Formats: sequence, structure tokens, C-alpha cells
Amino acid sequence: MTGDNVLAVIFNSTSNDFDSVTPQVWGPAGRALIDALRLQPGERVLDVCSGTGASAIPAAHAVGPTGHVDAIDIADDLLARARTKAAADGLTNIDVICADATALPAPESPYDALSCAFGVFFLPDMDNAVRGLLDQIPGGRIGVAVWHDGALADFSATFFEEVATLSGQPQPTAGVRSASDEPRPINRVETVPLITDWLTSLGVVEVRTQVLSLPVPCTDEFAWSMILGSGLRGALGGFSDDQREQLRRNFIQALSDKDIREVNCDTLIAVGGVP
Repeated sequence: MTGDNVLAVIFNSTSNDFDSVTPQVWGPAGRALIDALRLQPGERVLDVCSGTGASAIPAAHAVGPTGHVDAIDIADDLLARARTKAAADGLTNIDVICADATALPAPESPYDALSCAFGVFFLPDMDNAVRGLLDQIPGGRIGVAVWHDGALADFSATFFEEVATLSGQPQPTAGVRSASDEPRPINRVETVPLITDWLTSLGVVEVRTQVLSLPVPCTDEFAWSMILGSGLRGALGGFSDDQREQLRRNFIQALSDKDIREVNCDTLIAVGGVP
């Protein structure tokens, strides 16, 4: 199974749980990203790694009926939820498309802006993938949202400790905050200097950044929903239903034992221009 297919399977499996943390995490981050892009009525937007529409739907509202948004993702179960949300909002200016963001054809006319929330670090060969996406927006703007340095750190470390204890072996990497010491794409873009330098190296100009503070109370419900509704869910693949329930109990207890009362979901947002 290819990397893209693995990710599609993982994120399709989150479809019933993904939106349970949208009010606390995906929603605020998506709206902040679109605000930072300063979209105008009538503009055309390409939103990639769209999920259930946390940034695509605010973008469609921002550009209005004379504008248009193409929302792209490889996880069609998540996109089905995006379609439902768009319809509920009465939006007719958004197309939700199951497609590979790294293999998009040239548009009939360039997009004005590209948005990507929590997605660039999942793209294979991140640099070349984003260079290809920049070809879709000559003269336009790009905006990305990523986890800020330290986000999910104690939370995910505790989770992977319990995964390792239950499985009896070190865990392979899963999601963007794993137990692995190996460098990961997120580590190249998780601070203001890093993401500024990265975008600049790709030819993006006048990069602006902001850090969105997103502390979320670590309730039992949120803690497990965040596992099930994010890339962290990939670590559950080898466990039976009974083992998953045992892991859930162990994880919740470990969070309590460590007195982790808040989950750091801080998000780094960067926008810039494309010559």
C-alpha cells in the first residue's frame, strides 16, 4: 500500500470522530488561516488537505457567491462531511473533490489563493509537493497552518508510552507527533523562523506569521476524541477492539496521573505571496 493510500485509510477511519474536536481545534485554526489570507469577494481558492472543510468552508463564505473554492483531499469519507456542511450553509460556490493534491492538472485559470491546514507535513516530498501547488497560484497567496513547536507534546508522548506498554514493543511512527526520534517534516516548519525560511526557500515572498494559542481542557472525552479524530489514530491499527478499550482506559489514567489538565493545540499560521 502506498503512503497516500495508508493516509487515506487512516483519515477515512477518523470520519466519525474527526468533527468531535472541530469546535476546539480544527475549526478555530481553519478560520484563523482564512482570516490571515485576507480573501476578497470574487476570488478563486484552492484548499488542499481539506478534511471536513475547516478552512474550505470559511473560505467559501469569504469569497462569496462570485468567488469559488475547490476543496481537495484524498479521504473521501471526510469530504462527504464537508459536502454536508457546505450544503447546510447554503454554499453553492464550493466543489469538494477527492483527488491527490500532488497530481493536480493545470487550472484553466490560476487560483488567487491556496490554503492548507494541518496538511503540508503529510504530503510526500513536502518541498516538491508544495512547489507544484505554487504553480496553481502564480501572482497569488499561500497560507498554511501547522502545529506550533510544543503542540501536543506531553499529550502525544503519554499516548505513545501507553501504546508501547500495551504492545510490548516500540511503536512505528504514526501521525505527526510520534514516539520516533527521526526527523519529521513537521520539525522543519514548526517555529516562526523555520516556516519563514521554508516558505522563502520555495520562492514565497513577504511571509507573515502568527501563533494561534489553542489550549484545550483535557477532559476524558476530548482526550480520546483527539486520538480517534487525528493522525494519532494510526497507532491503533494493530489492536483489537478490546485492546483499544484497554488502551483508552490506560491513557486516560496516565493523563490524570501526570496531572495533564490542558492539551496544547497551538497552531502556527504563515501566509505569503507568490511572484
